[in-house]
Amino acid sequence: MDLTSLASILWLILVIVILLIVVSLPLYITARWLDEDRGFLRALGTTLLLIISFVLFLLIIPYAIINLIIAIIINLLIIKYAYDTDWGKAFAMWIVAIVVAVLILILIEFLLGLGLLVLTS
Repeated sequence: MDLTSLASILWLILVIVILLIVVSLPLYITARWLDEDRGFLRALGTTLLLIISFVLFLLIIPYAIINLIIAIIINLLIIKYAYDTDWGKAFAMWIVAIVVAVLILILIEFLLGLGLLVLTS
């Protein structure tokens, strides 16, 4: 294995870890806001389970609407049991976490896109 491919693999791992942390922050903040604070590691583990379950159902079930419905139910179940809370709080945590995560990712993409635009001109 040459040095460039090793550097690419390490860079990919770093990006995945950073994105996992960034996407876990909204779940952690929402859980604290709803008095369901179980720590940031619980939010990180829950986010990892949410991503894995979504990807698995995406690969297993070819129909998008069925996949989406099952993924939502599984995501709510994961949050409900990870935080030992009721369905209402699990749904609120899920919605707020998704909205905040999307906004954070849009902001990151805008900043990186703007940075790339400045570098190319």
